[in-house]
Amino acid sequence: MRVLLVDDSKFVVKSLQTILEQLGFEVVGMASDGHEALAQFQEHHPDVTLLDVTMPNMDGVECLSRIKELDADAPVVMLSAIQDPDTIDKCLQLGAASFLKKPIKKTSPADLSRLSCTLEEAAAKVV
Repeated sequence: MRVLLVDDSKFVVKSLQTILEQLGFEVVGMASDGHEALAQFQEHHPDVTLLDVTMPNMDGVECLSRIKELDADAPVVMLSAIQDPDTIDKCLQLGAASFLKKPIKKTSPADLSRLSCTLEEAAAKVV
């Protein structure tokens, strides 16, 4: 499965890239803000986008909205350390497939399973 990874933290991106590749996913693009994410999305047409909520220039909520304008069926999984119910509701209303809490630890089997299952379920909803 081809994944676009979007987070403004280089540490988080590198960590998630390693985790995703170890789980058998292919990271086809990486971006640090919403503008880069949109360009990467249009270039790579990923099977699923893993999108951070809080980023500079264009946040994940706005980016989600724009991705859905480009492709209403695009599976997007939101990712955030902040679990604000209003933000979660807004993302789900905009069409996010799911919402994952950071951090995702590579030493936690539960985190790895949750990440893998969430991405697979998000992509499967489109098929």
